[in-house]
Amino acid sequence: MDDLEKFDSTSYGGEVEFEDESVLGKVTGIIGPLKKFLPHIIAVIVIIAVAWFAYDFFIGSTVNVTVTVKDTEGRVLNESSIKVYPEGTSEAIFKESGSASYSFTVRPGRYRYEAISPGYVTKKSAFDISQDTKEQVIELEKDVGVEILDFEQVFPQKLYVGGTSTIQVQLKNSSSATASVELVAEKDLEGILQASPVSIPAGMTQTVSMQVSIPAGTAVKDQTNGDQKEAALRIRYTNEEASAAFTLYPNPAEKIALDSASFSAKARENENKDSDIIAVKNNNSFPIDDLTLSIEITSATKNSPSDVIRWFQFTEVANEQDPREIEITTIPAKKDVKKELQVVIPLTAKKEPDIKGNIVLNAPWLSEPIKKTLTLDVKEEASYSLEISTNPRSPIEIEWDETLGKYEDLMINLRVKNAGQLDLHNIVFSIANNIICSPDWLLLVENSIDVLGPGETKELKMNASSPIAMRGQESSKFCNIRYRFDNPIATGSYIEDTEVSLIEIAPQPA
Repeated sequence: MDDLEKFDSTSYGGEVEFEDESVLGKVTGIIGPLKKFLPHIIAVIVIIAVAWFAYDFFIGSTVNVTVTVKDTEGRVLNESSIKVYPEGTSEAIFKESGSASYSFTVRPGRYRYEAISPGYVTKKSAFDISQDTKEQVIELEKDVGVEILDFEQVFPQKLYVGGTSTIQVQLKNSSSATASVELVAEKDLEGILQASPVSIPAGMTQTVSMQVSIPAGTAVKDQTNGDQKEAALRIRYTNEEASAAFTLYPNPAEKIALDSASFSAKARENENKDSDIIAVKNNNSFPIDDLTLSIEITSATKNSPSDVIRWFQFTEVANEQDPREIEITTIPAKKDVKKELQVVIPLTAKKEPDIKGNIVLNAPWLSEPIKKTLTLDVKEEASYSLEISTNPRSPIEIEWDETLGKYEDLMINLRVKNAGQLDLHNIVFSIANNIICSPDWLLLVENSIDVLGPGETKELKMNASSPIAMRGQESSKFCNIRYRFDNPIATGSYIEDTEVSLIEIAPQPA
């Protein structure tokens, strides 16, 4: 075919045909025949695109969202107000007030919001809304301005099943008004802590005492090392929370061995002491801490229980304020601790063979103290008595003095000895039969002794004579000496007795 025939032949667009092997040739081969339909194809594509974007804008991309305002405890706040802003803009697309729940329609995306409710802290944050978002919850904190201080330092590192521990938590009120708050136990502390509402003055820090009680049936997986737990404490209606780690151990009470104790002594010098060793053994496979060893007296009749308990002391703390109580910091697993308990019976103790009490082991984690019997036998009580004699010894002869024309005055000594084992106080002497034995016969120059120790002797001066009326009819006169002193074993009472005819005064003629 010549060149003219080529231009006269049928063609679609007058394009130069390429070899079939070239890509352009192949494309041209496809498009060429469709060229006359191209405007219709483009129109259809435009219609589809417009429909798609119209659906996406007016129908497909909008989401109906409900926003509810609640507090941290999940209560709906009915007097709230909110504002919603598209991310990056300052013009609110939604704002309403006076309700707890708000519904609006928006396109998916990220939105900023501001939520307000009286008495609560204003919250400014953001949420993401997707095609599947149906509801959003905004949580507001109450405006109390209180924080929990050093919770991790005050919370016990160890707790035991069946035990109760008291913790002291500090709360700080940074606001300018008094705050009334409640504490909420969370995580592993939930259900085992008891707390009461507390009122904290403005700008003050207040200590709150709370009890942590582990129920007796609580399971512990690791019987040797205990289970690792986390305690959390939150201020109700806020997200102010503090936490602390602790280890929960099984109840150790059943594997603790405590010794009983027995004592015997006399209320006599050098025989009034006894001691016993009290052993506390930890048969658990873990250490136990914070124990207190003490005693109690439960039964005493001749002696006062309140007096008896003061006779005891743990020798290790004998010089401390309360020597009847001793702290045990820790007892390692499978080990024991021994403490010496001593009794020192005062010489005023009364004989009593069966005084009863208990050795008491206590700890914050014990539901009740562990007790073992304590007995005391006061085998003998101290005696008290006075021995009275005269020097010279009776009868005392009173000579007639011709020079003076009367009977002589003779100074004699009343010798007083404490023949018992107790100090005697306020010893007073008098003439019992002073009508018969008048001062003309016997006069006490000294009549009292403040204190007289066991075995001690003192002498009192006395003047003996005879009245002139006895001249020519001399006869003896017997004087009775009465004495009294404070009862050494019964405060507020006294002992009284009379030595009859102790002193015989015999007038002698010239």
